[in-house]
Amino acid sequence: MKNVTVTMDEDLLRRARVAAAHEGKSLSRFVAETVEQRVGRPVSQSEALAQFLAGPPLHVLDENGRAPSRDQLYDE
Repeated sequence: MKNVTVTMDEDLLRRARVAAAHEGKSLSRFVAETVEQRVGRPVSQSEALAQFLAGPPLHVLDENGRAPSRDQLYDE
């Protein structure tokens, strides 16, 4: 674990301390969990690939089954 210094408004700090205490957590744990919820947890390469492949299909082929050329992709 790394230590970080965070600057915040005094009122926000007070509310964060109250929220952490309400959940029975230290302020440090509360902030770390809140940040993790916001940015997500790291995923493995295989998990990331599975998430990508589970997404909507990308229709890039033309009616002849050919992909566009680089020039076509970047043509304005």
